Amino acid sequence: MVTEAKKVCAENDIKDLSSNQPCSRNITMHYSFDYAQQVHLPSNPLQPGPIYFLVPRKYGLFGVCCEGIPRQVNFLVDEAHLISKGSNAVISYLHFYFSNYGIGETDVHLHCDNCSGQNKNRFVLWFCAWRVAMGLHRSITLNFLIAGHTKFAPDWCFGLLKRAFKRHVVPSQSVLEKVVNYSSTVNIAQVIGREDGTTEVPVCDWQTFFAGSRKPVLGMKKYQHFRFDAEHPGMVFVKKEAGSDELPFQILLQGMDFPDGEPVILTPPGLSLQRQQYLYKNIRPFVDYPYKDTVCPRPEVLPVDDSDNTCAREMDLVVNLVLEQTKDAELGRGRGRGRGRGRGRGRECGQPPGYRSRSPH
Repeated sequence: MVTEAKKVCAENDIKDLSSNQPCSRNITMHYSFDYAQQVHLPSNPLQPGPIYFLVPRKYGLFGVCCEGIPRQVNFLVDEAHLISKGSNAVISYLHFYFSNYGIGETDVHLHCDNCSGQNKNRFVLWFCAWRVAMGLHRSITLNFLIAGHTKFAPDWCFGLLKRAFKRHVVPSQSVLEKVVNYSSTVNIAQVIGREDGTTEVPVCDWQTFFAGSRKPVLGMKKYQHFRFDAEHPGMVFVKKEAGSDELPFQILLQGMDFPDGEPVILTPPGLSLQRQQYLYKNIRPFVDYPYKDTVCPRPEVLPVDDSDNTCAREMDLVVNLVLEQTKDAELGRGRGRGRGRGRGRGRECGQPPGYRSRSPH
């Protein structure tokens, strides 16, 4: 699929992503999508020691890679705009991607991993069937990688991104966006929402939008390949392996139609008061001056005193653990070697430092 996609892009002189009308090109394209491990801001290659035990502002990463060019759009998800990492978010990002970065292909091949909470669920299947029924694509195949072999193009692009991220001082989301764009020619940054509360990529309630007229595919987790086409609306053809026979499933209830229009947009949760206080009190001192009010804004209610400092309590636990381990080592309670164990047992029993066990062991 990747080889054919590269050949199609070369023949049609497609070198970059852009916004195109659905089904405006009679071609087949291949896309892969996945989540990456989140990053924290502010980030500094010369990490200050005290921030090691803290939890800075979190940013999620979701990538959709067009492997024919190749280019990957990396969605930067601020924790204030993180509604979920489930099917609602995955479908919203894919829908936004096809609307703003799609090549306008008629036929699509999709690849992803087997995470049931994000990708391998009935809502993603209904979304693919809905796009075909609405004429946004002529056919869609949804393919899941073999468990244990899920390293693919998005991980390559994430690796380039993380390498640049670790080499630069990244105090805020605006700088993170530049780091992603300049990390490699394959990476493109797309912000989900700004730190001031502005939303650029809405997350919609697709689960409620599809509820009522669809039914799930029984035992769908044992299948790896799903196909949807305009000639059979409301149907999905499944296969356990690439070379096995297809089985048809009706996922649209008899006499029902797919819903028109768009789903309801969900409101971002924002930062809780406790999280605002934590960032303001613990993380703000490590943020560069121009970005303090954007990354760690002043909360409506300031922290009362140091007794409410979660980080301080965690540091006390760590210090007490280290002191306890040091004390145990001084008393001989640590792991010994050979005959030294007898000496440790003797000291535990209250014997003087020069005591030696008479046991032959």
